[in-house]
Amino acid sequence: MGAVLTGPLLAGPYAPAAGSSGSTAMIFSHPDFVAWASGVSAIAYGANVDSQWKTPALALGPAKNDRYDIVCLGNGGVITMIFPHPIRDGEGGDFAVFENGFGNTFLELAFVEVSSDGIHFYRFPNDSLTPAPVGGFGGVDPTNLSGLAGKYRGGYGTPFDLADLPDEVELDKQNVRFVRIVDIVGDGSATDSEGKIIYDPYPTTGSGGFDLEAIGVIHQNDGEFKVVSSRVTGGNFEIRWESNPGSVYRIDRSTDLEVWEQGDEFSPELESGITSRSLPMSGPKCFWRVVRVP
Repeated sequence: MGAVLTGPLLAGPYAPAAGSSGSTAMIFSHPDFVAWASGVSAIAYGANVDSQWKTPALALGPAKNDRYDIVCLGNGGVITMIFPHPIRDGEGGDFAVFENGFGNTFLELAFVEVSSDGIHFYRFPNDSLTPAPVGGFGGVDPTNLSGLAGKYRGGYGTPFDLADLPDEVELDKQNVRFVRIVDIVGDGSATDSEGKIIYDPYPTTGSGGFDLEAIGVIHQNDGEFKVVSSRVTGGNFEIRWESNPGSVYRIDRSTDLEVWEQGDEFSPELESGITSRSLPMSGPKCFWRVVRVP
């Protein structure tokens, strides 16, 4: 966070500031948002961030266009968010990241990475054409930025389309369960996908780095999920399934597939896309079903 002192900026080739013709910015109240980040899988703060800004819960739920409703990552900080349902690849942007930028050019930037399993993360292709350092209160032209969170001022999200990522064996674009935000230190140490230096306001203190307000979901996968494996071993029935860390599950039991005894509800581990359970066998015949609780 900080004041905004800007001079004239030359236009680049990418989408312009929020409110301008051709902008891809999504206002926080846009009806296309169907869900919001619901939990934090992991967080590691960077330098130059005071304790008053270290409240990850403020990044959960809908964006409010509130400059102070944020978690500040600090310089080089990282946060991984989870959701009520996996994000899926649909037409156009699939989710949007909100920062609290003061004005159209005081833009603190971050890389955006996604994962299906919580292990393999893939970074969105990005481009930065800012030609030189901008100082702690300098301006960054949004038309020089592509594929980076923080491109737009507070109240407007930067959309990301999963189709922009290369196909990868470990990435299921219909089941993205984790979004990781990696602050970019604007001192020239970070580079874009083509190796060009990325500049943003630097140095900043007290609330240095990316200020995450929210992540809104545009396309979510609330359909069926897959059982990965099941087996009987040592008198127990073991089952593994593709789980979403932001969801709640239960395992029901039956002896005839007609009457079901409901199990206790539980949340899966926050850092994995797979959950396993070992269930005691009882009687000559037993059936189980995994239920995602609405």
